[in-house]
Amino acid sequence: MPTSTSTPTPSEHLRNAMSLMLLGDYTQAREEFRQVALNTADVEIQAQALLGIGQSYYQENNLTEAIETFRTIIEEHPPSTVLPEAYFWLGRVYDAQGDYTNAAEAYTRFLERKPGIIDDLAQTLRGDALMKAGNYSEAIQAFQAAIQATTGDTTALQIKIGEAYAAANDYSNALTQFLSIYEGSTNDYIKAQMNLRIGQIYLQLGYPEQAYARFLDSVNNFPRSYDSYSGLVALVNAGQPVSELQRGLVDYYAGQYGYAVEAFTRYINSTPDHDGRAHYYRALSWRALGKITEAVQELQNLIQTHPNDPLWPNAWRELAYTQWAYLENYEAAANTLKAYLQQVPTAADAIEIRFETARILERGGYLTEAATLWENLISDYPSSDLSYRALYLAGITYYRAQKYAQALTALQRYLVLGDTPADRAAAWLWIGKCHIANGNLEEAHKAWQEAAAIDALEYYGIRAQQLLNDAPPFTGPTHYDLGYDLEQERPQAEAWLREKFGIAPEIDLKDLGELANSPQFQRADLLWRLGYFIEARSEFEALRQSLENDPVNLYRLMNHTLELGAFRTAIFAARRLLDLASLTPAQTLEAPSFFNHIRFGLYYKPLIMEAATRENLHPLLLFSLIRQESFFESFIQSSAGAYGLMQLMPATAADLANRYGWPSDFQEQDLLNPGVNIRLGARYLALQRDYFNGNWYAALAAYNAGPGNAKIWLDLAGDDPDLFLEIIRFPETQNYIRQVAEFLELYTRIYERKP
Repeated sequence: MPTSTSTPTPSEHLRNAMSLMLLGDYTQAREEFRQVALNTADVEIQAQALLGIGQSYYQENNLTEAIETFRTIIEEHPPSTVLPEAYFWLGRVYDAQGDYTNAAEAYTRFLERKPGIIDDLAQTLRGDALMKAGNYSEAIQAFQAAIQATTGDTTALQIKIGEAYAAANDYSNALTQFLSIYEGSTNDYIKAQMNLRIGQIYLQLGYPEQAYARFLDSVNNFPRSYDSYSGLVALVNAGQPVSELQRGLVDYYAGQYGYAVEAFTRYINSTPDHDGRAHYYRALSWRALGKITEAVQELQNLIQTHPNDPLWPNAWRELAYTQWAYLENYEAAANTLKAYLQQVPTAADAIEIRFETARILERGGYLTEAATLWENLISDYPSSDLSYRALYLAGITYYRAQKYAQALTALQRYLVLGDTPADRAAAWLWIGKCHIANGNLEEAHKAWQEAAAIDALEYYGIRAQQLLNDAPPFTGPTHYDLGYDLEQERPQAEAWLREKFGIAPEIDLKDLGELANSPQFQRADLLWRLGYFIEARSEFEALRQSLENDPVNLYRLMNHTLELGAFRTAIFAARRLLDLASLTPAQTLEAPSFFNHIRFGLYYKPLIMEAATRENLHPLLLFSLIRQESFFESFIQSSAGAYGLMQLMPATAADLANRYGWPSDFQEQDLLNPGVNIRLGARYLALQRDYFNGNWYAALAAYNAGPGNAKIWLDLAGDDPDLFLEIIRFPETQNYIRQVAEFLELYTRIYERKP
């Protein structure tokens, strides 16, 4: 007789639907929400399901259906607790549709029903909608209300008020507003922006002299701002006199290098006792234009003719950089820096100059000379951290030059001076490598055992153990079990928590308790539910840090953010609880598995497992890489423009989508969908693996820094993965590879199941 299967409850359907929303499967999530709405008589759960349906339509840009769904909640479920959220989402949809009057009205209804939590955001959105609708007076009132509600910087809101006055042709109040912002700001970019707006208004009012005075103020005092360039254009077009030096600087910072060269040339030719800045920035402009010979000559001219100029030391460094980076003349570049130190032996930056000289020589292949220069720094500057770093590089560089005796000497000194476990482990690993090069396997194994014993969870300890076991790196365990149930593990975790921190039995750890009454918690929670994930994350993180010595509320916050999908906060909260228990990194693995399954969780598991299978990647490596890239935050965007869980650049993703025909009609915003991001990211990682013939060091370096850089480093390192890591020029990429290795080791220890 077959075993009967219980029918999922509406609450279970609701949780499943929310999980599908998190995975970016909006169509299937909508079906789950519909099942909830159809199979429950509970009007509150029905409203929650309808809210989810509306959000799924919004995510798919089906604005008409989204509006209809949110209006159904408003009209048919007015007592529901989600009614304020329905109004807010309705405002967002109307805004996206271009119906700004209705958007502003929806935000107003939200504020009436949910006041005092995110008034600053809601009033700002309301003000923006009113501005677009042409209702400037009400927009100003909304922005003023937002200012009253915020505790942060209000400059952006003050500017919005000024723009509203200007749009309403109330130039008197607009000028007053912009002038007030200018006077109150210490930010050059804000000042230049205000000068531009003030000047534009003066021109509209027929007061060109006042306008030109504002533009000239920006040109003379804030040349780095692009708004100063706009002012400069207005001045030049009006035939107004402008300092050629300042004109050149503004052009340079605006990326108008040809115009900058012309301005600096006019300035130099007309001013015999000219400022050295003209030569310096004319050189940089030449270089940006690809005129490298002219750039070199200009820097040399500055060095020869302006020995007392403040930019004279910078000119030497820029000259050396131009020689090696653009002309690939490493010897000349090193000689330039040596000549500088001969002229100024007591320069404040002498140690940095000597370090950089060695780096240039190392880049050029002058390995023994570079290593010697680095090694000598520790004698001349024994208390400098840079000298200590140089000593390590000396050891690696002697090793590359096959000067193993000198390498051992440098690395042994580095070991003695080392004050962190990571430094000592690195020294032992390379001491072992030197012994191998000398044919002394026994001493090599002893060194690697020392490295592994220092910290088995840190990169060099992990790598040393691999060398001892003759195990390839980044392969992951052969046997593993990725199944766990946090709800089953929770009782043990809570019992451990109570014992460790003396938490009384009457304190309920399963609910939010006093945390629910925290204004910061309420704000973060509401922001998250309204789709403002970056702002919510910031609030959650600030709250977590304020609770770092409060295990009860830290535990509550961990559970709540885990349920929401705010994984970064949950991960760091779990780690902090183990730190509060005074556990070492190794001891944390012996803590209740509940905490480790949160710290190193299998978030987005269905998508990651599918992608790993498709691309023949080890799933734990993929989890490790995503943890390093984004801490499982699907909504983030880096300063460089990379998106989502696997931090893909839009151009890279577009190329992959075009090459493999998926997804069709790819757009940049698709990278915020976990399903798209993980699949394309896994494909790109697999391409790097295949291109570099399974060399995971090179593949990971390529994923982080581009295959061109990885190829250069691989050519220098040959088939030595340890040398490859040390040769990498970018500290970020070195740290990236080490961190992925450390995460993979921890995932392995948590999920490996040996037969």
